Amino acid sequence: MRRNGKKLVIGILALALVAFLAGPAFSGDPVTISGTVKADDQIVADDGQVYHVADTEKGGEVIKMIDKKVKATGTVEEGEGKMKISITEYEVIE
Repeated sequence: MRRNGKKLVIGILALALVAFLAGPAFSGDPVTISGTVKADDQIVADDGQVYHVADTEKGGEVIKMIDKKVKATGTVEEGEGKMKISITEYEVIE
């Protein structure tokens, strides 16, 4: 019985740690990413993470800059296994 109790506590602590670390990225707070604009309305960040660009005014401007490197700020949401950024501001850095 004690063994199962320890596993339960460890599992709960692990889930809490994951939620704590992932929370800021999905909380609706603005984040800034740097990466290269690719076809299919995507930005591939410097760390390899793919962000789909939401259909916003600034997002529409960014997706036209294929193969340019940008620094984009906006809110990130995860849905259907994809990261989506709603860009509020950006700058071309290359």
